[in-house]
Amino acid sequence: MPDLRSLQYPSKLILWSVLLLLTLLDLAVLLDIRSAEGHLPYRFMVWNFALAWIPAAAAVGLDLLFVRRSGVVRSLLLAGTGLLWLFFYPNAAYLLTDLLHVFREYRFDPRQRFWEDIGFWHHLLPMLLAALLGLLIAGASLYSVHRLVSRSLGTLAGWAFAAAVLLLSSFGIYMGRFIRWNSWDIVSNPLMLAQDLHQLLGDPAWVRHLLLFGGGLLVLQGGTYIVLFLFTKLNPGGTPHER
Repeated sequence: MPDLRSLQYPSKLILWSVLLLLTLLDLAVLLDIRSAEGHLPYRFMVWNFALAWIPAAAAVGLDLLFVRRSGVVRSLLLAGTGLLWLFFYPNAAYLLTDLLHVFREYRFDPRQRFWEDIGFWHHLLPMLLAALLGLLIAGASLYSVHRLVSRSLGTLAGWAFAAAVLLLSSFGIYMGRFIRWNSWDIVSNPLMLAQDLHQLLGDPAWVRHLLLFGGGLLVLQGGTYIVLFLFTKLNPGGTPHER
């Protein structure tokens, strides 16, 4: 039976702790920003970050279950936690799309050199960090689950799983941003999702919009994940190796 050390603990806990610390620091900066009217424009990021951390927590839960003895209860818990991870996985990389709020909240004249105003960067940089954290949280949790699938079903199945998750995530992010789907709608309102999808797939303009935006997200997520994956395969001498 494997133990947690074979799943790269305690290194994983150090990684998650660093990402959590950066998340809290970034939220502190975002909640310090006030609009011209005096309100907190990025208060919604507390909720979005909370959703982004659900797949991270689920990935840790899967590791803990994976090292337990086989049994019906373990199998059911693995299946339930795996579905929870999959349903909420897009919420991490979804933070990328929150960059749009900088241009909605920061008032600037495009005819002027607005980038010389430190206020613009005070909005942009913490939201950019949020986007990067979303990619890192998503990549780290996918890597963790990818390894479990590879150990159980083989390398080819592991990569097929990772590719499928990235494809579904790109679709989920698109539907969340533009159609306003939520992860919990999969359980609470599946009929609405099916109706929306049936209606939208009949619209060629919408399909083109989905392919262009979703394709860009897939390249961005996939490229980032491959780079992160390759970094985990470097030994101190700088050459790839398999663990």
